[in-house]
Amino acid sequence: MIGGSDFAVQAKALKAGVDIIVATPGRLMDQHKVMTIDFSNLEFFVLDEADRMLDMGFLPDIKKIISWLPENRQTLLFSATMPNEIQKLASTIMKNPESVEIERSKPSQLVEQRAYTLLSNQKIPIVKGIFKELEWESCIIFTSTKKGTDELQRLLKKEGIKAQSIHGDRSQDERNVALNAFKNGQVPVIVATDVLARGIDIKGVSIIINYDVPNNTDDYIHRIGRTGRYDKSGIAITFVTRRDSRTFQEIEKIKDNKIKTLDVPDNFKDPRAFSWKEGFVTKDQSSNQKSEPRQKQSRSGGTAKEKEQSKKVEQTEKTQKQETSKPKKESSKKSKKEPKRSKSDSQVSKKEQSNGSKENGRSSQNQTVEPKKKVVLPPIHEKAVEVNKRARKPAKGLIGIFKSYIPKFRN
Repeated sequence: MIGGSDFAVQAKALKAGVDIIVATPGRLMDQHKVMTIDFSNLEFFVLDEADRMLDMGFLPDIKKIISWLPENRQTLLFSATMPNEIQKLASTIMKNPESVEIERSKPSQLVEQRAYTLLSNQKIPIVKGIFKELEWESCIIFTSTKKGTDELQRLLKKEGIKAQSIHGDRSQDERNVALNAFKNGQVPVIVATDVLARGIDIKGVSIIINYDVPNNTDDYIHRIGRTGRYDKSGIAITFVTRRDSRTFQEIEKIKDNKIKTLDVPDNFKDPRAFSWKEGFVTKDQSSNQKSEPRQKQSRSGGTAKEKEQSKKVEQTEKTQKQETSKPKKESSKKSKKEPKRSKSDSQVSKKEQSNGSKENGRSSQNQTVEPKKKVVLPPIHEKAVEVNKRARKPAKGLIGIFKSYIPKFRN
């Protein structure tokens, strides 16, 4: 009995009589409200995935269900982790229990594990980069919160990536629709909480992305275990921010576990400026790149050569401004003193200039085209600016036309 399935069919089956009930706490409580279920002959009570039910907020429901059960029964409790609340629950519902500890499961060797140290605002661009760089068919992205799954799904859709989301607040029908679309290949990406990390068998998952670092090592193993199944290799990628560094250290301590820690390239400080053609940079590659000699960069961001070139350009522009800003009176005086030249004289002077340029060793082939000098206008005098401000606007109509013809008559 699970939520989202036909309630009437379940009720008919219970009325007909069953030997075993496998149910989620919520649906079992709903059925018990409608029709009182007789638990008097119950012999075994099994709590599976107790820590997950605790995280999902089912602990009050479980306690209520236990109150309906007979005291003389055998209780079995299965849990990947044993937090304090689960230990308290076990001590209250069990009598002298035997504890059995099994060695923790290890990540599959078919899964290549990677971890990227980054900032939170770099996650979405890196997801896009992973999809561009790697060959893949399907991907599961795990987040830590229900709200985060919906937000990430919207962001991926804005980026043109088809995605569905699954979390505890989704109904069973919505979950089934999303899972079927994912299995059939209609939707290549599914964003989910740890609800999808256990108990669901999906074939052919290429990439697992831990968008948020899981809370413990067991959740990490369950998450990345969705890929690398049926003798097929897979890739598990974890995004590690500064806030998640401590919890990720515990994951790195898993026995015989190998994780490649990678750094985001240096040019990814601004996510928009990152080009994925350059690929990802490992720590070894980044250290080799740092050891290579680099040109010293100026404060403006360019190299030393570019800085020298910019200085030369600035100097030429200054000289051009000085030449153009000289007063026109000197040039007029010189023109008065100098005799008028005929056209033949000007042609001779041009020939002399061309001969002189050849004598300086400049051949026609090696000549470089000099940039055209920028014409810089002389600065406007302050008095002229004041006069322009005081000037009246031209009159309109017939008066304006009459005034416009007065200067012509004066000339």
